[in-house]
Amino acid sequence: MKKEFSRVLLKNQSDEILILKDRPDTWNFPGGKQELGESALECAIREMKEELAVEITELEEIFTGPLVFDSIVWQGHFYFAKQAQGKVTLNEPNKIKGVQFIKRFEEVNFSPGLAPLFDYLARSDYLKLNKTNWK
Repeated sequence: MKKEFSRVLLKNQSDEILILKDRPDTWNFPGGKQELGESALECAIREMKEELAVEITELEEIFTGPLVFDSIVWQGHFYFAKQAQGKVTLNEPNKIKGVQFIKRFEEVNFSPGLAPLFDYLARSDYLKLNKTNWK
């Protein structure tokens, strides 16, 4: 069975990107593993609501590809949420150790497995040109 996950990028009103700490030494974007029978998009929406109590709509897939974590190949799906509603709330404190908004990705440590995503984002103006509207 293919291992797949979905992650979500979204901004606050100050144009900062939401990240969370789900590993001891690295930060990540909200999201998680797909459940059986679930699409990548459904996974992204479910994980945001479960982890952070934020409902997202108008998602655009901005990057998809194989990523390697601990010698395991995963198919990663990364979405940008154009609409969000709710107050960011840590719903799973046993799983997620912190949440913050950052201006630049260099501010924190991310897993080296995310390098293909960051390579894409470095070549693209997508994040500069798009905003998340909060209700």
